[in-house]
Amino acid sequence: MKNAKKKPYSEMTIGELEALAEQGYANTQFCLACCYDAGEGVEENHAKAMEWYKKAAEQKELFAFNNLGYCYEHGNGVEKDLAEAVKWYTKGAIFGDENAQFSLALCNQYGKGVETNPTEAVAWYTKAAEQGFTMAQNNLAMCYKEGFGVEKDLVKALEWAIEAVDNGDEEARNTVLEIQQEMSETQQI
Repeated sequence: MKNAKKKPYSEMTIGELEALAEQGYANTQFCLACCYDAGEGVEENHAKAMEWYKKAAEQKELFAFNNLGYCYEHGNGVEKDLAEAVKWYTKGAIFGDENAQFSLALCNQYGKGVETNPTEAVAWYTKAAEQGFTMAQNNLAMCYKEGFGVEKDLVKALEWAIEAVDNGDEEARNTVLEIQQEMSETQQI
């Protein structure tokens, strides 16, 4: 619906954020939800955060979907409901949020709120990885290394692990080493 930004949110008081959020500004609703969620500038209140995340999501504020999914997955401000978490992650993932895509991949990999589906997990890891999401790149590397949801391919695994390292994921360095130890000399790039 509406997006607003008169001055940076970090310079606004909670009262100013609430006034804009009440007017229906989706990005301000999301920002206010984050404040309540983290207790930044206001007392931490997960239930209020949920209310604002929902209002922002109703207006298709992209990052609100993933945060709603997280709240349902972990029972923050709402009763824990993994199926509901998957619903919100899926909405965000379809709209292209790499955080939601990664979260949905994890749900499919570990059977959280859905049956374990390795192929679906790899599909969502790939979408997030292609957007530069480093944890997805590393997890995708591990999928190729282990043959989880895809045919085992150590070359592709190494490519994704190196991509994750190049993008700043320090944990992926261990993945690179694991893959290199498993590779034959002819496979190494």
